[in-house]
Amino acid sequence: MAKFAWKTFIGGFLLGTVGLDLMKSEEADKVYTALATASLVSKDWVMKRYEYISARSQDIMAEAKVKADRYLERKGAACEDEVTFRGVDE
Repeated sequence: MAKFAWKTFIGGFLLGTVGLDLMKSEEADKVYTALATASLVSKDWVMKRYEYISARSQDIMAEAKVKADRYLERKGAACEDEVTFRGVDE
């Protein structure tokens, strides 16, 4: 088993204690507020982009379905003509 390093343990404890004091300071509060503000602004930006992309993709899919239906109608009529021509009605 490895030898326990008391210096490392004490150093980590002191650094953690100092870190907690730094996290409670007014400067840290300003940083937290700025980060929260930035995250809210970026959330709004992302949601606007998502809505735009979603609307565009729905428009594209609707147009693609219309074109696919037209194609299938034309292709279906052509297939029916072929089947009738060959005399393979089932």
